Amino acid sequence: MIYGLEVKVNEKVILSVDEVKVVEGITTIIGPNGSGKTTLLRTIIGAVKPSKGRIEGLRDFSYSPAEVFPARMPVVEVLRSGNKKVDYGKYVELLGIGHLLDRDFSTLSSGEKKLVLFAKALAEGNLVIADEPLSALDPRNAVKLVKVMHSMRGEKSFLITSHDLNVINYADHVIVMKGGRVLFQGSPSELSARVLSEAYEAGVQELWHGGKRIFYFDV
Repeated sequence: MIYGLEVKVNEKVILSVDEVKVVEGITTIIGPNGSGKTTLLRTIIGAVKPSKGRIEGLRDFSYSPAEVFPARMPVVEVLRSGNKKVDYGKYVELLGIGHLLDRDFSTLSSGEKKLVLFAKALAEGNLVIADEPLSALDPRNAVKLVKVMHSMRGEKSFLITSHDLNVINYADHVIVMKGGRVLFQGSPSELSARVLSEAYEAGVQELWHGGKRIFYFDV
């Protein structure tokens, strides 16, 4: 749980949240660019120091960043970096990236780099914190990653950010942010198109298909 968290830059408050709940399973944070999603994650992992507030119970976590570093080293060494004893084989197989192990990390596509770093995060923590893990992934790999998270919900928990409204259907808990504040948090069934429209300042509609509620932008 996160209580009364505030982050300032040059005395300007850029993040102010009263209470944020991270549940077992998949917690998804959505919201427009600059809404505070990344700042919240970076504060949780200790990369950003808050001016006040406290974080309780979030331990044994790993982190997969949104920005991919251009490391000139074999993929297998990227996976081992920081903890050479970790067993990443299971997660490499789940994500189907075994063929990349001998490649130089810097030569991979952005999407391939994201999959490698997500496999690393899966191996290193029981709470996987990932900033926009679906960005740069093609539809096939995005579906694969979501399925991996969904299948591992009893084994690990996930705290992710995303701009893909489709991930709402796979989340156990949804947080909507805007302007450094929490606009909504609760179960996906409680989330409305009105809240999303307010967050993104754009028309969001919803429809039902195959027993699932789908949110989409009305353009």
